[in-house]
Amino acid sequence: MKIRTRLFLLVLVTGICCLTLFRTLWHNKWRAYYLLAENLPSNLRLFPMQDNNFWGKLSREAKKYDVPESEDDKEAVDALESFFAVADDYTGISVYGLEDGLYRAGYFPETILWEEPFNTFFQLTYRWVDEDVDQRFERAVEFKNGYATVMVTFYHSSFFIVPYAVVCLFVCVFLFLFVLLFFVGKKMKTIVRLEQAVLQMSSGDLITPVAGAGFDEIGILALELDKLRATLHENFGREQKVHQSNRELIAALSHDLRTPLTILKGYLEILQLGHNPDLQAEYIGRCMAKADDLKEMTDRMFEYALVFDEAADFANETRLKQMPIPFFLDSLREHADFLRLAGFQTQLSLLEPDGEDGCCMEALADETMVKRVFNNLFSNIIKYADKKEAVFISASAAEDFTIVVKNRIPDPDAKKPDGTLFGYGAAESTQIGLKSAGKMMERMNGVLQLRTEEEIFEVTLRFLNDAGRG
Repeated sequence: MKIRTRLFLLVLVTGICCLTLFRTLWHNKWRAYYLLAENLPSNLRLFPMQDNNFWGKLSREAKKYDVPESEDDKEAVDALESFFAVADDYTGISVYGLEDGLYRAGYFPETILWEEPFNTFFQLTYRWVDEDVDQRFERAVEFKNGYATVMVTFYHSSFFIVPYAVVCLFVCVFLFLFVLLFFVGKKMKTIVRLEQAVLQMSSGDLITPVAGAGFDEIGILALELDKLRATLHENFGREQKVHQSNRELIAALSHDLRTPLTILKGYLEILQLGHNPDLQAEYIGRCMAKADDLKEMTDRMFEYALVFDEAADFANETRLKQMPIPFFLDSLREHADFLRLAGFQTQLSLLEPDGEDGCCMEALADETMVKRVFNNLFSNIIKYADKKEAVFISASAAEDFTIVVKNRIPDPDAKKPDGTLFGYGAAESTQIGLKSAGKMMERMNGVLQLRTEEEIFEVTLRFLNDAGRG
């Protein structure tokens, strides 16, 4: 359940409960009032109580006074002031005609007329709780000149009911806010735990798991954060393994390079000293063989770095410029001659730069990388192509400058379990040759495409005609 849904339900349920609690407390206000009045000692009672003998005193005193004929009868009204003395500071008395019900005289309690701030507080709370703060009684009382209606209002309870209402409101509001703040505080603690987890991750601690936090948005965040921690831990572990493998590879290659270099240096020292002139040709042949071994190993080191080191920056090595088409054609012819010397048959279909199909006289490329791409492709042909079938080499410039090299595979069934061809273009079964060629084509904003159909293997190289495309 989402946090906003839970918060809405919590506010709704808590609000209903607090409102019900307030209504219950307010409904039992008089019970609480009399319970405190009866059980609290007078010295601890914080609110006044009415005199139990009030009505008796009022009846006895009334017989001593006349009821004014009207409220304009000043002498009779003034004479009743001593009669109103039976009322304390929290009791109001009003005298009305028994038959006509007209107002004759009255007394308003002095407490209600106190100066600020009590008067403002009393007026606000009195209107809020309405008539529940006072107790009104109406009786026919016998005066000296007859009966009159006396209305008595006791304000003693206002000193309890008004604070009681405020306390009840405060308790309900406090309970409402307490529940909400408890919910929010619990979520804040969860967020603080997530903050600590993030700080631990930023400091390098990827082992300590992130504690769960339920199934809401924060819980999902905690779960995803823990997945991120596990992924980072796994990636860092894999990266460390890769670095370790690279270090081991460099150490192994250094050792492999050191051995033929030592042998080569030994042969060259023998040749320099001029010993065994009869074996000079043999020593030179051995030096050439060791030089070829060194070249192959260094090429493989470069190809490995180009294919597998994604962080390597070869921008400084790539110098793209407009290369003339004859450069590509001459290089293709040289490799075709080398194939023929190696025992292959070749069929060339190259455009003539001066002919009608030589509309594209330049292509965007890097000279060094073009030579490396051609060396990779044709060295694979020498190693893995079928010498019984001709190697087709074509070049066209309909839109971009395109080179297609196609040959036949000796054994079409010689494939690896994953379906890829065994050996072709896969130095040491890793296909580094073709991968490095593809990477270099990407560096030149070109494209290398491979197509395998039955026993036919085809490689297409596409170079851009101008620098503004791609």
